Parts: sequence; structure tokens; C-alpha cells
Amino acid sequence: MKIKTGQAAVYVGANRPLELRRYPVLPPERGQVRLKLVMSGICGTDIHILEGRLAIPPAFIPGHEFIGRIEALGENVKTDGLGNPLKKGDAVIACVALPCGRCFCCAQGETASCLNFGVSNIKDPQTAPHFFGGFGDYLHQPAKTLVKIPAGIDLRAAAALPCAGPTILRALDFAGGLSGKELVVVQGTGPVGLFAIAYAAAAGCTVLAIGSGSIPQRLKAAKNLGAKLVMDYRKIPAEKRLKTVQEIAAKLHRGNGADVVIEASGSPSAIPEGMNLLRTLGRYVVPGQYSSSGPIPIQPELITFKALKIIGSGQYKMSDIAAYLAFLKKHPKTARAFTRLVNPFPLRKAVQAIRATSSGRVVKGVFVP
Repeated sequence: MKIKTGQAAVYVGANRPLELRRYPVLPPERGQVRLKLVMSGICGTDIHILEGRLAIPPAFIPGHEFIGRIEALGENVKTDGLGNPLKKGDAVIACVALPCGRCFCCAQGETASCLNFGVSNIKDPQTAPHFFGGFGDYLHQPAKTLVKIPAGIDLRAAAALPCAGPTILRALDFAGGLSGKELVVVQGTGPVGLFAIAYAAAAGCTVLAIGSGSIPQRLKAAKNLGAKLVMDYRKIPAEKRLKTVQEIAAKLHRGNGADVVIEASGSPSAIPEGMNLLRTLGRYVVPGQYSSSGPIPIQPELITFKALKIIGSGQYKMSDIAAYLAFLKKHPKTARAFTRLVNPFPLRKAVQAIRATSSGRVVKGVFVP
């Protein structure tokens, strides 16, 4: 009898191409489900791992943005992580985060800031059941880390920003949310920045974006998703960007700068500028930066005299994934715009997919069957 196998793209070392390997497809263990790939996104964090900017030893299957359909349920599996009933054929988003549930932060309900954080995908794929990470035809995942995708949501839209969306939602929850009158500046027009733009625009905010003209499709997407003005930092100097933000703030009667600045570029030089763009009593939100790009000079007195609030946020909760899906359902026009960000690649073209995503030639690379 022929054994059923599936393919996975395996990380074998920094700055080395992903290695395609085949593994047997096994039944799910107790409390687990086996998912069949629909779409699996390539995140900036994946790129940083491949470039050696996040020191994770090989070998493992990268990927933490897996959307799949349930192919088999293990013993004792009845619901997802939020209590929704599961059955074969359901579409779900898999979350790799494994908060401990016991530490000080988890006891306060802040599982996104668990002090003993673990992940489900950093495992040797030679160990059964092999498919632990998102860059594969299959994924074996604890049912408690799944979020069922409600009927009516385009899976391509869901696959566009399933990490960036919840990351922004968690950060803005920490920051107190957004009000429709606020002026919001988003630094960066990658996936995190694009969701921030779309979310702030949907909240009724006036949104300005700062991005790079070297990736024109991202600047175009920023406008399509609701940015009133997109400034190319390569063409418009920092002094002019500051003056523009201050002039718009004055016209909107928002004081001496932006109410909220969201840093989504990952560039060290963006941090001092972002603090400068804020109004007095403004909020600086710095979400999801997992790798070090080096130290930055800041002016502590700026924090003092402007009474700035600086909010960091890394991981997100399961409920943030549900909130992301609810946002897609509530804003179908934006969801359709998200589908246009997606560029699919088969797993056999993993090297090309990573190269296209890291260079910015595609806005959102995803693997498909």
C-alpha cells in the first residue's frame, strides 16, 4: 500500500535556501487536528529568520500564518480555542503562540505578554507527525490554537494579513483604541502598516502614511486602503514631513501633531521621527518588531515635555484573530482590497516566493497547494 506523503519547505540555516522535503501524512494525535493547506502567508518575521536576524537553530518548518481546512480530528477535539464547534472541512486560522497560562501576565488575562511564551512550529520535522510549521501541504496543530473562520469570509482576504491584522488590533487595544476624529500617521506600508491604515480609516480617522517609493505597489495600496496622503520618505525630507503633519493637525484642530503614530517600518530612523510627529499627549505605538535593527538615538526630554505615551506590543491573543475576521466581515470593500494584496506561490517555488517577498516585489506572498 502506497503511503500518502506531503511536501514542506524546511529551514536548514541562515542565508540558505529553504529545502523541500517530503514526509508521511499521519493521523492527528489526541487534542490535535490535521489541516490541509489553503494559503500560508510569508511574514516579515519569517524573512528575518531566514536572513539570520532571529537566531533560531535549524531544522524546522517556518510559517505562522496558516489557513487550512480540517482534514482529520484527533481524539477529544470538539471546539477551537474560542469554543466554536469544529468538524471536518471547516476552514480555520492556526495560531502558533502557546502562552503558559500560569505566569503573572497570563493570570491577569494578558496572554499576549506571557512570560514563558512557547510556539508550536519550532520542532524538528524529522519527528512525527512532521508537519509543525506553515510552509507545508499539511499542518498538525493543537485544536486550542485554532480559530474557526466564519462562513461568508473570503479565505483569500483572511490570508492577506492574518498576523499583521491581529498584531495591530492588540497594539491599539493596549493604546486605548482610536476615535474617529484623530489624526493617525502610519510609518511603513508593508503588511502591518497597510492593515493599520485600513483599520484607522475604517474608524473614521484621518490617515497619513510614510513609505518608500521604491515599492510603488505598496504606496498605491496605502491610498486604496484609506490613506489621505502618502509621503515617499526617499523624496520628501523629514523636515517637510513634520511640517505637513503639523499643518494638517492644525487644520483638523488636533493640536501640534498627530494623535497617534504607528511604527510599522522596522527602520531604526523611524523611531525618533515618529516621536517628533506626535502632538503633546500623543501616543506612539510600536507593534510586532521581533528582530534587532540596531540602537537608535532618542531625546528623552521630548517624551517629558510632550507627555508622550509609548506603547509596545508583540504577540496577540486568540480573540484578536476573531476580531480580525470580524473586521473583514464588517468591511467587505476593504476585504476585497485585501484580496488584491495576495500573490500565490506553490511550495515548489519557495525560493522565488521568499525572494519576491523580501525584495518587496509582491505585497503579500502566500503559499498555496
